Amino acid sequence: MKLHARGFTSLLLMLAFVVLCASGAALYASPKGRVAYWTDWTLVGLNKDAWESLHTNTAILLLLAAGIHLYLNWTIFLGYIKKRATWALRLKRELLIATSITACVVAGSVLAVPPFSTTMQVHSRIQAYWEGSAPKAPTPHAEEFTLHRLARTIGLSVEEVEQSLEEGGFPVDDRSVSLRELALQARVAPSDVYAAITKRYEDLRKNQCGLPGGPCKRAE
Repeated sequence: MKLHARGFTSLLLMLAFVVLCASGAALYASPKGRVAYWTDWTLVGLNKDAWESLHTNTAILLLLAAGIHLYLNWTIFLGYIKKRATWALRLKRELLIATSITACVVAGSVLAVPPFSTTMQVHSRIQAYWEGSAPKAPTPHAEEFTLHRLARTIGLSVEEVEQSLEEGGFPVDDRSVSLRELALQARVAPSDVYAAITKRYEDLRKNQCGLPGGPCKRAE
């Protein structure tokens, strides 16, 4: 069966555009990276890294498909441009309005002025919601910490951390393992692993922990 190149590229463009819109919407509604990694945030089974990868690769696919589509239809496209160029000159008012609207959107987005800044403000509110409802981490990206580093950060000995984890159902074979690796092994979020420690040491759940500005410490 013969492949219709023009039809194929048109369908590819359409599908890539749909996926790009979907991944863009997912990323718009996603929490900040540190919150997403700490809570193992997912949407329809995909985490933030997966959505970012999907969005980036689909954008590349869209650009490649657009380039191929333009190449296959170059003669038609060039003829259309020449024909429309004369016609467009008769629409000076429409051309001016269209250009002005585009320039206004670009300038408003770059300068972050209302109403164009509103979309980013809504995005910030969404991120603030996720951050406010998520379990607090002792410090940003604590999921990457080894048990030794985590113990120093929260003011415990590594033995105390290890014992807390084992009592919480997270056996430790290697103290150089990170919270994320332990979470992956147990198929839970890094925040759930950390909760096994705070469950035993109640003072880690107080204001000394999970606040910005430095490592948390045990209350004396």
